[in-house]
Amino acid sequence: MTRTVFRDVRIFDGHRVPSDDTVVVEDGRIEAIGHGLAVPAGAEVVEGKGCTVLPGLIDAHTHIVGAALRQALAWGVTTELDMANFPDKMAAAKKEQDGPLGSSLADLRSACCAATVPGGHGSARFPEIPTLTEPEEAADFVDARIAEGSDYIKVHYDDGQVSGHMDDSTLPVIRKETMAAVIAAARERGMLTIVHTGTVQAGLDAVEAGAHGLAHLLVDRAPGPEFGETLARHGAFAIPTLSMVELFSGSSELGTLADDPAVAGRLAPEDLALLERHRAGNARRLPVDVAAAETAVRSAHAAGVPLLAGTDAVMWLHGISLHRELELLVRAGLTPRESLTAATANPARIFSLSDRGRIAPGLRADLLLVAGDPTLNIRATRAIRGIWKRGAKVTRQF
Repeated sequence: MTRTVFRDVRIFDGHRVPSDDTVVVEDGRIEAIGHGLAVPAGAEVVEGKGCTVLPGLIDAHTHIVGAALRQALAWGVTTELDMANFPDKMAAAKKEQDGPLGSSLADLRSACCAATVPGGHGSARFPEIPTLTEPEEAADFVDARIAEGSDYIKVHYDDGQVSGHMDDSTLPVIRKETMAAVIAAARERGMLTIVHTGTVQAGLDAVEAGAHGLAHLLVDRAPGPEFGETLARHGAFAIPTLSMVELFSGSSELGTLADDPAVAGRLAPEDLALLERHRAGNARRLPVDVAAAETAVRSAHAAGVPLLAGTDAVMWLHGISLHRELELLVRAGLTPRESLTAATANPARIFSLSDRGRIAPGLRADLLLVAGDPTLNIRATRAIRGIWKRGAKVTRQF
């Protein structure tokens, strides 16, 4: 039996900061939280004065490439929700979770192959992935995704605004009727459905067709309050991915991320090179509107739409980009506490990860200890003092 006690620590439990100051972990699970609890014999004691312990972070939109799961965990991101990838690669990554490498990798869920048309978003670059065109194909398509191990269903209902400009091309788009048929088939089978959209109208189309959530708040114009009200009326959630919008915008401010002492020495060379391109104004720019995306977040937030923190990280900045996402959500109008909930309790609830995302007895001891109080200053999440996955302390590897 292994026990760890976090003592004299501020606790963010996924929603609030209770008056408790002690967390007891036993064999990978949270055994108790309370005030001044006794330290069991033989327990390892983590002194937390001046620090905050919070649930391990959940990135609700990533694409796993290379060492992504290792990099994510090194920044306290204990779970990554992949939003489109190759099934064999995802199966192998999940299998690693139970092997000797599992303690050094973030946990993983995946949509595997997303629904798209031939030559469309995703399939233009990877023509070998399965596609569909007609509504009548939807049920078989969804059944095949479930069989390949998809944990939820992703649909690309994208007008090519961004992805087309990446290749200087115009991409075909799945028809609204086909998207709706995929959503209906997924719902019939009890599967959560997330839709990638690139415009305000596409986002409205998706939620009106029954999508559970939007994979981005990537919009072509600043929406009014009716945008968020429509999402709320249909019970939809949204993953804004503001950090991806910032990245695509070529923002020079993004380059200053490497100036943070808590960050600078802990980035891969390719990440540092990316940030330097942004700082120098040499980063590739795509037609995205950061201000419009922030307005979409404010519209959704004002209407009470559940927001989930996600980064759309692919080749760069896995892990640290989620900390930037939290900061951008606060800039867009969330409180620091709401931003933290967007990276913990909200994704855990919506994606049925009932064993994590909160600090409560019986849940997994996926924990992050940081200096300071991120419920007041969101940048405090970067000041990491320790990471635990299933109660085992993680060695931060970069």
